Amino acid sequence: MKRFFIIAVASLALVATGCQKWLDINTNPNYVSDADIKLLLPSAQLNMAAKVGYDLSLYGYFWSQYVVQCSTTNQYYTIMTNDVTNSTFTGPWSYFYSRVLPTLHEVIDKAEETENATNFSLEAKATLAYSLYLLTSLYDEVAYSEGYVTPSQTPHFDSGKDIQATIVRLLEDIRSINAETAADDEIVNTTVSSDMIFKGDTDAWFQFVNTLYLKVLMRDFDANKSKIQSLLAEGNFLEKDAAFDNFSDASDKSSPLYESDRRQLNTTNNIRCCSDIFNVLDKNDPRLGYYYDNNPASGVAGTEYGLVGDPTETSRLALGATDPVFFSTVDEALFLQAEAYARLNNAAKAQETYEAAIEAAFDRVTSNSSIVIKAEDVAALLAGPYAFEAGPVETMVEQIINQKWASNVRSMPIESWFDLNRTGYPTRGKTITDYHGVLTSGYPVRFIYSKTSADYNPNSPTPVEVNVKMWWHK
Repeated sequence: MKRFFIIAVASLALVATGCQKWLDINTNPNYVSDADIKLLLPSAQLNMAAKVGYDLSLYGYFWSQYVVQCSTTNQYYTIMTNDVTNSTFTGPWSYFYSRVLPTLHEVIDKAEETENATNFSLEAKATLAYSLYLLTSLYDEVAYSEGYVTPSQTPHFDSGKDIQATIVRLLEDIRSINAETAADDEIVNTTVSSDMIFKGDTDAWFQFVNTLYLKVLMRDFDANKSKIQSLLAEGNFLEKDAAFDNFSDASDKSSPLYESDRRQLNTTNNIRCCSDIFNVLDKNDPRLGYYYDNNPASGVAGTEYGLVGDPTETSRLALGATDPVFFSTVDEALFLQAEAYARLNNAAKAQETYEAAIEAAFDRVTSNSSIVIKAEDVAALLAGPYAFEAGPVETMVEQIINQKWASNVRSMPIESWFDLNRTGYPTRGKTITDYHGVLTSGYPVRFIYSKTSADYNPNSPTPVEVNVKMWWHK
């Protein structure tokens, strides 16, 4: 690498489920110091998918209260009970800093030095913005000014608010890229075989950037109101899902969470349905059969969050070997727009995009399964239990986020946890179970800075408790 930095680890010897082994950042024999740009981009995307598809999905499923621990096993009991330490979250932090960010840095540098590579710059910078969004959403403060922009083995960290501003500037820089130039460069210097997310579709990348931009701006709605209004007027949000779907039903090649939970554990009965889902989804919603399987005779069934689920009486979380790892979806883009319109007190547009979001969520299920969902059944749900109710802003926002939460099962559970922290919806004690686990007060709202970061970097922030809110949390 031209720029080399160490953030969190001295050496790692864990396994990245379904992808590849952890290696010492200083002596990684799999890293080619002058690799072709077309090999570097998919490497960064693969490593990002490994963490989003396993660690972040696993915590998202539990902390968004979609699932509970099985009563006959105990693999995830400490997650459900929030019994975590600063050693728990080393994996995602170290992986992003040892693999994802250095590789993206290299791609961006090489793109600037290569003719007709605007498309590579677009895709790598968008992936960088998303990576920073995840890191600050999980840990708050992030080493960026030192450690990424300026190489450092002992970087100071930027505050969460500063990282928010950095992501906004980065996304605005990407949005200023000439779309025609990027499309032309894609023809000359194609990323079709390198881009594992959109297969070189530069229009889709700009839509992903706009969707991420709206999501980031929504964390400080009042301060960003004018930008949000302009973005809504501009449109051009996701029209196809942003996902890594290059998996096969074979050992070490399947979707990360499936690989770990269903192929490598000594049980396949883990991760049971939480009954909180029935407080939002109608019992006749056909998506329930996509979300949960191994159902008892009574059909899909769950237990209250915080309790363990008897495998003979509760359903199991459905996972597939080839399940995509989603980074954003069409329905997420529409739900974001619906929330923004609701906060602008535009009930008509909020309802229009809310209904379109639910329809898109159903479409995603049919596209990724054999389940047949009739249009008239979706229309009946929208006219009945899912009917939009115009009213006060918070009333509209609550029903939008509730349905967004219910649509994120088996796609982006971590995003539901972020929304729960940001908005307070679904409401604990009203819509979903009020459960603190081992915490004396509050709920888990962040990952704790990794122990390896604290051990090897004297400038690492002092670890705070898992229930200490960040600046954008409600």
